[in-house]
Amino acid sequence: MKRITTLACVLAFTITISIAPAALLKAQDRGRTEISVKELPKISVSSAMGNFNADFSGRNISSDFLINHLGEWLGTDGDHSYKFLKQNKDELGIKHSVYEHYYKGVKVMDDMVLVHEKNGNVTYVNGEIITDIDLSPKQQPTSNRIRSIILSDLKAQGKVTISNIEEVISKVNNGRKAVMYHTSKVEALSMKPLKAYTYYIDNVSGAVVKKISRVHDADTPSTSTTYYKGNQPVTVDSYNGQFRLKDNARNIHTMNGTNLDVDTINGGIINVEEYINPVADYTDANTKPPVEVHWGMKTAYDYYIARHNRNSYDGNGAKIDNYYNFDFGGLTGGANAAALDTPLYGGIVCMLYGNGTLFGGLLTLMNPVVGIDVAGHEYSHLIIGRNGLGGLNYESESGAINESIADMLGTAIEFYSGSSPNWTIGEGIPTASFLNPSPSPYMRSMSDPNNVNPGPQPDTYNGTYWANTANPTADNDHGGVHTNSGVGNYWFYLLSEGGSGTNDIGNAFNVTGITIGKAEKIIYRALTNYMTPNTTYMDAYNFTKQAVTDLYGASSNEQQQNVKAWYAVGIGNGVLATNETVRVQDQFSVYPNPVRDGVFTVEIDKNNVSVELYDASGRLIKGAQKLNKGINKVNIGDVHKGIYLLKITSDGSPAFSKKIIVE
Repeated sequence: MKRITTLACVLAFTITISIAPAALLKAQDRGRTEISVKELPKISVSSAMGNFNADFSGRNISSDFLINHLGEWLGTDGDHSYKFLKQNKDELGIKHSVYEHYYKGVKVMDDMVLVHEKNGNVTYVNGEIITDIDLSPKQQPTSNRIRSIILSDLKAQGKVTISNIEEVISKVNNGRKAVMYHTSKVEALSMKPLKAYTYYIDNVSGAVVKKISRVHDADTPSTSTTYYKGNQPVTVDSYNGQFRLKDNARNIHTMNGTNLDVDTINGGIINVEEYINPVADYTDANTKPPVEVHWGMKTAYDYYIARHNRNSYDGNGAKIDNYYNFDFGGLTGGANAAALDTPLYGGIVCMLYGNGTLFGGLLTLMNPVVGIDVAGHEYSHLIIGRNGLGGLNYESESGAINESIADMLGTAIEFYSGSSPNWTIGEGIPTASFLNPSPSPYMRSMSDPNNVNPGPQPDTYNGTYWANTANPTADNDHGGVHTNSGVGNYWFYLLSEGGSGTNDIGNAFNVTGITIGKAEKIIYRALTNYMTPNTTYMDAYNFTKQAVTDLYGASSNEQQQNVKAWYAVGIGNGVLATNETVRVQDQFSVYPNPVRDGVFTVEIDKNNVSVELYDASGRLIKGAQKLNKGINKVNIGDVHKGIYLLKITSDGSPAFSKKIIVE
């Protein structure tokens, strides 16, 4: 069968109810016996945003057959089509192909199908897709109206730049399902204060139905070099008889961003100054923070080359610009660091760092927001945005995972440096102020996320300190992205170093660390091969399992410790199998079954019990929910129709598994 995968073609597949079962499409699959679409594995949907996965391992299904029957397998009709976007083959010999989803010729934002194959056979498929769409194209608002809508929302103090308008279909999570809108997608940028968003404006009502931040904040700066840890090697270059902070071999440039602005005519950053020194060694107190930025970015660059074979954030040696002493505006002023990544003005990509003060130095909130963790964190944000699959949307759980991976890889960079690495982030940065007279000596702790003042984080999914992810806005940290990242951070720490204890939902755990060297490979592979824009923690659990399978094997010790580490943070059951035998069943009652209104009841006669929901293939769909003695309501309103396995855990041990039907 001919395979159609040229860049310009659109693969469209149609199902009609008139097709009889005996007439199902079949194909001769590389000389095998004929197969039908019914033989393909069931799709496991893990979130309201359409995140899905399916395990093809051991089935010997060719990629040709799947691609030519993709729409039928996904359950979409002729209004839906799938456009081939790109394909690559990694160092393990696994080929990854990406297809974008279109509805009536309009791109469905963030929807994609990722097909992973080895030796011509599919091993795994995942992505995001919403199949239930009923929209008709609407007239887009005028550019003047869109500009007015954005200006009203931004409330900027200076000039605002707005991009061209793109017609897309957008999906917005209302808590139970994805609501679909025919929208105008627009980029907007303000420098005073620094704000950059991708706006999605409903073409019918003109309402902003969603906006995604293009500024990835780091309120968790790190340990450092010259400012906090003494002298470290950096590269400078000759400049008019003196020296500046520019590393030409690595294409890294560190400058003074005090008066930074954007060039609205030619594009790019303007009004910046060089840090100049008469000799190659920078020793003056005023240049210690920018030298620290420069050294941290050099180390981050070297780490990604050595550990992940990635040349700069884009993989192609792009220039790395750093600006120290930037004023972010608002109440935080210079007490911040950020990665700015926007396509406006031809594409502005840079790292910005504050000096920790307000009002020209009259008020000190913290020490300079620089260091190797800061550099590594911000640089990693740029890589996350270029994972090849649309990045991770900076809101709710996907935003928390975005922040968490930046912390994980920033910490890995610190360990790579060999400069007194540790599992706390930002020691030396906090300083006493009228806002917090007794702060923690660090900004975040990966080994103990709860133990931070201010800003404690959860170490358990939906546990203590978990932030509400609903209705994400800038006012609630985009749905708690800097708070809920603690869950991923603690998973990474346990996977690297190991640990034991009891989490917030009563699960006792004991993890044996596999080293940070292996943990960093797992998370990087999951990021660059499996994570789509609306990835949740449930997805991260499944994707890291697949990454471990690729790297070390499905039944390896690395896999066992991976699932144990996720169990420790409240996700998964801590074992590789999910079909435990039924025990002490008489202590539990589950009803109604079938579930018809998205809610069922679990009645128990003991405490320290939690429940999880798996699909028929053993994929985790709903993470652990802690139950109390008596009657408990469990909401699964965003779960699709089908047969599922409800697993009940008592005192940290598997106790009861029951099949339930969702109608």
